[in-house]
Amino acid sequence: MQRIQGWIGRKDRESVVLDAVVHRTDGSKSPVRLTDFSEEGCRIQAETDFRIGERLAIAIPRMGQIKAQIRWALQGDAGAQFLIESDF
Repeated sequence: MQRIQGWIGRKDRESVVLDAVVHRTDGSKSPVRLTDFSEEGCRIQAETDFRIGERLAIAIPRMGQIKAQIRWALQGDAGAQFLIESDF
């Protein structure tokens, strides 16, 4: 793929279909589906909308909770970057 001026690359993500639960800072929880995944982030599909910059925890079966920040958001879809503990 040819890079476009201003394009910020990221590690390749693996296509997956994982059911997970998002825990928001206000205490609410929402079921979500992760549709791609890398060591740096994931794509989230949900019936709820997310805000760019929102911080949350994603509970993934057999992996536990991963803290993340929403980097882009569209209706029903969002991209999250995983955070280290000191970033949260």
